[in-house]
Amino acid sequence: MAIGSKAWIERGGSLTLGEKWAITLGGVRKQLTLRASRHRKQRCVLDQLDAQALDSIAPPWDALAQISSGAAARLQPQWLTNHGWRTYAWGALLALNADLQYDRGLLFAACQLHDLGLTSHDAHPVTECFTLRSARLARSILKQACASADEISRVEEAIILHMNLDVSIEQGVEAHLLQAGAGLDVVGLRFNEVPPTLRDAVLEKYPRLGFKGHICRCMSHEARAAPNSRAGLFVRRLGFLDLVAASPFDD
Repeated sequence: MAIGSKAWIERGGSLTLGEKWAITLGGVRKQLTLRASRHRKQRCVLDQLDAQALDSIAPPWDALAQISSGAAARLQPQWLTNHGWRTYAWGALLALNADLQYDRGLLFAACQLHDLGLTSHDAHPVTECFTLRSARLARSILKQACASADEISRVEEAIILHMNLDVSIEQGVEAHLLQAGAGLDVVGLRFNEVPPTLRDAVLEKYPRLGFKGHICRCMSHEARAAPNSRAGLFVRRLGFLDLVAASPFDD
């Protein structure tokens, strides 16, 4: 049973001992890759684009986008809503760089709603992985947009998977891009794949508003409440809070 899958999350998102060791070893490798990537210039097709490239990745403004963005703005503090917008921008830019085809509306909805479980609107049960709470609330919201069962399932899966260290394209391109975008925004994964001009444009449009401090407080709370979750493991064993503090963004 794959970690982060819908079938796996049904047991509440608690890790077995074997899963903890597998993630810990994977996390050590990921940190080594992260440190090396910050000192290596990536070959990037985005270098040929200017800040106007953001217009080309704008989400389609259909019912799905309107309802998901409206719910995010209503239910989340502004710093978390901005994180959702940046996550979408980073994911879409990385897709453009890699020439990946994806459903723009589903990626946007997943990015807008992926952290709802960190808010007071769906904070229970506290021992449950927050991604399950996020996915549950996202399902309710997407039903209001008359999303299909397949669309809802893909968004739920992406949200639950995004706390994994890696999400392959085979697990869903939207899930892959959500995890990539969130990883870039939180700890700077693949930071050098987005040129400075585009990074500055995204940050100007969606300011971070003290994001590092806010997300560290949220994840510390999750680690205490659900120590056997992925968040608990990341904070307690993998130095997640230090990685956030060291990310190449100024808050």
